[in-house]
Amino acid sequence: MKIISFTGGYGAQIISAAAFFYINKILREDTGAYMRYFSLTPHLATPGIKNDMSNWQWELNNFGLYIEDFNQPNIVSNNNIIWDGPEKNKFGFSGLRHPEISSLFPISNEALLRKNKIFGNESFACMHIRRGDYLNVATHLVSDEAFLRISKRIGKLVKNLLIVSDTPLSRFMLEGLALLKINCITAIGGDPHLIHGLMRLSDILIASNSQFSLTAAALKDDTSLTLYPAQQDGDLQSYSNKFLEDIREFQVITKL
Repeated sequence: MKIISFTGGYGAQIISAAAFFYINKILREDTGAYMRYFSLTPHLATPGIKNDMSNWQWELNNFGLYIEDFNQPNIVSNNNIIWDGPEKNKFGFSGLRHPEISSLFPISNEALLRKNKIFGNESFACMHIRRGDYLNVATHLVSDEAFLRISKRIGKLVKNLLIVSDTPLSRFMLEGLALLKINCITAIGGDPHLIHGLMRLSDILIASNSQFSLTAAALKDDTSLTLYPAQQDGDLQSYSNKFLEDIREFQVITKL
C-alpha cells in the first residue's frame, strides 16, 4: 500500500490529497494517508526567525474533504510513506490534470460572487506575493522590483489587478503600484479558500514560487494565462541561457 504523507498548508494539502485520490481512483491501488502532522500544535511562524515555520491545521474542509474520510492505517512502515518530494508531486499533479480528481476541488460560490462583485465581467490579473514565514527558509524570493516590472507590462492587457499577499506590501511596492495605469486592489491575509478561488478565476495569474500559487495554476481554466517565477533549465553553460537567466524573471506555464 502506498501511504501519502500530509503536511503543510493549503497548497501542500491539495497536492497530497490529489496524489491520494489519483493513486486510489485512477491507478486503482490501495492507498493510505499519514496524518501525524496534524497532531502538532498549530503555530504561526514569525517572519525573520530562521527555520521557524508555521504548523497548519487541516484546511480542506471547504472542499468537503475531511481528515476522517481518508484511510489511515493503524500500522505504517516508513518505507511505504511517500513524503514531500518528486514522487508525491508526480502523483499530485497527475491528479490535478485529471478531470475526475480536479473536480474534487471546485471554486467556491463565495469566490465567484466576490469576483463578480469586484470586477463584474471585466478581465483581471491576480498577483500572489508570498512572504510571511517563507522568508525564514526560502532560497529564492521574487523581488518587489520584479513584481512591479511584470505589473507594468500586464497593464496593457487588463484594467484590473488584484494583489494577494500574506503580509503588508512594502512602501516601495505601494509607491510603484500607484504609478501604474491599472486599477489595483490589495488583499492581505484572508480566507485561503476564497483567495485561492479568486486566483483561479483570474485571466492572468502572476505567481510566487509556492505550492499555493502552483496549485491555483494547476486548477485554472486552460484558456487563462499563468506567469510563474523563472527557473533554470537546459544547458546553463550556453551563452544564450546565461543571458536569459539574467533577464528572465517569469515564464509562461502552458502545461503542468
